[in-house]
Amino acid sequence: MIHYSILLVFFLCVTSSYAANKVVPVNVICGRAKNPSFCSNLLNPKSGADLVTLSQYTIDVTRADMTNTVKLINTLIKQSASNVKASNHYNLCLKLFVNDGGALFVLDNVQRVLKEGNYHLMNVGANDIAADINRCINDPNFRDTSSLPRSAGKALQDDQVIQTLSTFLMSN
Repeated sequence: MIHYSILLVFFLCVTSSYAANKVVPVNVICGRAKNPSFCSNLLNPKSGADLVTLSQYTIDVTRADMTNTVKLINTLIKQSASNVKASNHYNLCLKLFVNDGGALFVLDNVQRVLKEGNYHLMNVGANDIAADINRCINDPNFRDTSSLPRSAGKALQDDQVIQTLSTFLMSN
């Protein structure tokens, strides 16, 4: 009986490892993305890599884009000190990106659960990130004409690729 348990655990580990190490062509992955051309441009430099490697790469790109967005938000906060509506908007966006539970915080969790092989939680986290970024971009109380919607929108598109990759990881 013990031998069967050991074989079962071994089989599950090998199966899980196989799914994570699976190589899926970029055009197949990006065919399911919300913005296929953006996805292709993002992933093509890593074409031929396995799903986990593509996911880690995309998380790294997302973190860099979010960090640049936060720098922009901080600049906009300083520039909008005399405009209460703008200041409130940019402070909201800053919270949505950097507070506990904000997009950058959740991205760290997405990276952790990717390493743990919990692709369902990876997907949940990526969806939470999208909600935070969308809330910043689509604030009904402020029409933002700065470059923030474009910068945050890039991070959002990165995150949508993470969502797509997590779906592939869950299905393999």
